[in-house]
Amino acid sequence: MKKGFIIAIDGPLASGKGTIAKKLANALHGVDLYTGAMYRCVALFCINSGIDLGNAEEVMAQLDKIAVIYKDDKIWLNDTDVTEAIGESAVAEGASVIGVIPKVREELVKRQQKIGQEKIEEGKIVIVEGRDIGTVVFPDAAFKIYLTATEDVRANRRLVQFHNQGEKHTFAEVLEQVRIRDTRDTERGISPLTNDPQKHGYFVLDNSDMDEDQTIEAIITELKRRNIYD
Repeated sequence: MKKGFIIAIDGPLASGKGTIAKKLANALHGVDLYTGAMYRCVALFCINSGIDLGNAEEVMAQLDKIAVIYKDDKIWLNDTDVTEAIGESAVAEGASVIGVIPKVREELVKRQQKIGQEKIEEGKIVIVEGRDIGTVVFPDAAFKIYLTATEDVRANRRLVQFHNQGEKHTFAEVLEQVRIRDTRDTERGISPLTNDPQKHGYFVLDNSDMDEDQTIEAIITELKRRNIYD
């Protein structure tokens, strides 16, 4: 059996991490471990249960009731397929709120590490994306990518996502959301998005002027250059 390994993809909001992780997993015949889904599932469960997302104790009390399962390219919250539901903007914002609760992150990181290790032992290439994957969740990942793009490009991408979900926002509103999320993600007290990716050994890729296929090509080229993948 071939040896499995981790590819960590981190970066700011709307840098394309989720889409690229899925496409890269397909290209490498690997597994896409979308860690953000866990936080979104916790947020969705709490929202549906009437739990105040700002109440850390109440949120933490729900964790034992929540099972997040990755199966057949779908995300399951307990027995319910929530793949579409966790894409809603309210859930995404809720995930960023509960994501700064230390005990929540501690528990979910343990779950992510367990899944990742199981897949490695099966000989899988595991693509994991988030904001602290290469610094906290899998600091010894075989390859770390910091995927980014300019604020304007990311705001436009986010605007398209909202449009596809039937949500109406102006560019100015979305740009402000991007800036707020960037500040929250990089300045949070626990497991922040790094401000210095090169210090942590990331391959920094600005895909502002790249489409998805070009981004994948650049990543695979770098993997081969480093003799991580052939």
